[in-house]
This record gives sequence, C-alpha cells and structure tokens, in this order.
Amino acid sequence: MFRRSPPANRPDFQHSVLHAVLGELTPRGARGGRVQMHRSIWGLHLPPHRLAGSVLLALVLTALLVLLRPTIAALWSTELLWWVTRMELSGRFTAITEHSHLPFQIATPTLMLFVNAPLPTTLMFNAIGVVAAWWLAGLLPDVARPGCYLLRFAAVIHGAAVLFFWIWPASFPHSVNEHIGNGLQQCWALMLLAPWIHLCTYYLFAVTWLQRLALTLLTWAYLFVLAPLLFALHALVLHAWGPLAMPLLHLLFGVMVTIIGFVALYGWAMGWANARLQPAPIP
Repeated sequence: MFRRSPPANRPDFQHSVLHAVLGELTPRGARGGRVQMHRSIWGLHLPPHRLAGSVLLALVLTALLVLLRPTIAALWSTELLWWVTRMELSGRFTAITEHSHLPFQIATPTLMLFVNAPLPTTLMFNAIGVVAAWWLAGLLPDVARPGCYLLRFAAVIHGAAVLFFWIWPASFPHSVNEHIGNGLQQCWALMLLAPWIHLCTYYLFAVTWLQRLALTLLTWAYLFVLAPLLFALHALVLHAWGPLAMPLLHLLFGVMVTIIGFVALYGWAMGWANARLQPAPIP
C-alpha cells in the first residue's frame, strides 16, 4: 500500500550541466570554431595623457573649422551656383548674404527653382511604379535580402509622397530652397561633429597622432567636396520631377550618403589601428 516513489531528477544537477553546455557553446561561431576576442577589446589601453591629448585635438580641430566657416560657405555657394547655371535650370539664384552668429550654422545660397506640382497622370504612373518596385523586390533571392528591404523602404517613402500629393496637392510645406539649404546645414553639422565622433571611436586607440589627424582631415575633405555636388544633383532632379521626389531625396539620398562615406572612411582607417603589429607602444 505504501510504496516508495522513485527519486526525482536533481534539478540542480541538470541546471549545472545545461549551464556548462551553454557556457561552452557561447564562445563558438556558427561553424563550431572558437571565436577569439577582438583586438579592439583586448588591445585598448587608455593612458590619461592620451585621453587628454585626444580631447585637445578635437577642440583645436573644431576651432579651426569654425574659423574656416566663411571660406567654406563661400566656396560651397560659388560651386553650387556654378553647377546650377551650367545645367540651365530655370529659377532665381543668389549667393550668400550673411553668416549666422551660431557656429553650428553656415550661410547657404538662395535657390528658387521654378517647379510645378505633379499632375494626376504623373501621380498615377508613380503609383504604378511603387507597386511594381514592391513586387519586384519580393522576387530577389535570399542573398539579396538587404537590397529587398532597402527597395521596399524606398517604395514606402515614395508611395507616401504620392498619396500626400494625391490628397493634399497644395499643402506641401517644403520648398527647394529649404531642401538644399537644410542639406548643406546637415553636411556642415557633420563636419563639426567629425572630430568628436572620432574622439569616441578612433582617437582612443593606439594609433599615431598623424593618423588621428589624417582621418579627420580626410573626412572633412570628403564632406567638403561632396556637399555642393550632391545638392546640385538634387536641384537637377527636383527641377525635372518636381517636389514629388523631395521626400525620397531627403531620406535616402541626402545626409544618408554623407554618413555612408563617413563610416567607410572610418572603417578604412581602423586598419591602421592594429596595435599588435606596432613595434613599440604609442603614447
């Protein structure tokens, strides 16, 4: 009548075995090989004088850029107006008149392009193109999945613009002049932030002071050359397609292009930061 029940499995033993198995699998990759600690983790030593020198370098570079602000604004304005004139775009264009007293703002030229609101037939063909782009994105193979997501994201943005102009054609709040001016302001802000972003992500590694300076100067050169060319192209597209293309240009082909190049230069410069190949520690 009274039978002794079999002993239950010890949960603490099962837990310890499971913990040991998971602990062994954690440092292994998808193919079963052991993943070594990245050099940016085990090789980062941060002496106080390196941190102080990096902050000082960022301050000096920022002050230098602020002093060059009038020159940069004048060169951007001259090149942008040169391109707009050579492309024979219809509108009124004037150079910069005055600079803001705030260092994070830069003077921009005035570009008043003569553009028209999209016609109903234009909206209809664009809506068909949005549906076709969404459908074609689904036909891409699995290896092109990121491209599928990007294409569908662009379709959503442009589809929303088509819907807006279909329902509220006279309520679009942005002008071509605001679009180009804000784009140049974003490029300027990114130039100001470049030394401080590099301070947090690059200056603290064991690289030479020349390499720290070179990365920021290369990033500045990239943004300085790209900004007027990029927004001259925006002006050409807006002159041809009207404000319907403005949301897509702003969200995908504006500051996003500058950020992609910014990150690409940083990734290339990180190849200089291999401390294991250096013969002696760098202060």
